[in-house]
Amino acid sequence: MKKGVKVLLVLSLVMVMLIVSTGCQAVTDLVRGREVITIICPYGVGGTADAIARKFALVAGELFPQYEFVVQQRTGGDGFVGKAYFDALEPGTKTLLQLGYGVAYRHAIGNTYGTEEVPFDLANFIPIATIDDRTWILYSLPGVTLEQILEQAIAGDLKMSGGNPLSDPHLVFGSFLAIKGGTVTVVPYEGGAAQKQGLLNGEVDVFVGTTQAGMQEVTAGQMIPLLAFSQDGFDGFVGPDGAISTPGLVNNRPAALDPAKDYSGSILPAGGFIAVRTGASQEWIDKVEEISRAVWNDPDFHNWIDEIGLNRFEVYGDDAQAHLDEAMEKALNAFRLLQAAN
Repeated sequence: MKKGVKVLLVLSLVMVMLIVSTGCQAVTDLVRGREVITIICPYGVGGTADAIARKFALVAGELFPQYEFVVQQRTGGDGFVGKAYFDALEPGTKTLLQLGYGVAYRHAIGNTYGTEEVPFDLANFIPIATIDDRTWILYSLPGVTLEQILEQAIAGDLKMSGGNPLSDPHLVFGSFLAIKGGTVTVVPYEGGAAQKQGLLNGEVDVFVGTTQAGMQEVTAGQMIPLLAFSQDGFDGFVGPDGAISTPGLVNNRPAALDPAKDYSGSILPAGGFIAVRTGASQEWIDKVEEISRAVWNDPDFHNWIDEIGLNRFEVYGDDAQAHLDEAMEKALNAFRLLQAAN
């Protein structure tokens, strides 16, 4: 199946699940006799996080029919509104949260350097399992080269679409440009779909998004991938002229990058976790981990993850917390690098 068709199927899934999750009376009738578990998604409809949350909810509900998993959007502040809402819930709630790395990064940077007010306490969230592992891709319009983008950055007039300054796409791209002696201005949009549209409309020069977010446009020849913020690059795109190999930052770096410089500090974990609120019972924590493992082991989920160009990466329990702590330290280092160039 062509990648573009797969992306259309992803969008269809999002719309169907949105209709189900937002029709209150329909949901009430549907879940009679089943316990409703809400998953808070702090990101906009149609983006990668939203699609993953709805797919997870669908598969989890099929595997554990005693529950009905319903995705609820709480958007704003590039994830901060949803996290603040979750933080305000009673400890012990069974409501789940889609905890993104990017919000955790801004939490760490905000509390350490005072870059912004953080209206929630990350200590009140317990990451249970990774459900989203993505590779950030630098996209631009057909005919644009990486060399041109770097020249614009060094000249100081490069614009990227993003959620907020210091979002994880900004951290990876901004810290990368800092090594090259360049800077970038973030133009805020709410959600990956709007960020992508900002590039297509010519409002910005580049879009840093997931592999899933750009597949349809790359297949149609509307956008091109210039760089993958990963060790080895990404080979999953197909354009009008065939397969596209997108170079990375270490082993498959493009000629525009200085071979003597280390760009690995701009490779940050991206995606997120299923999390519970501090105070949840150990019984519920164990059940959420059991559900998450079962969802990953279901081909309906992990094959779909592969088809949309994301990564199968599973970490659970205490290892999930340790992984998030390590990722936040990497983000702090990227921030320091970015700040040195400004």
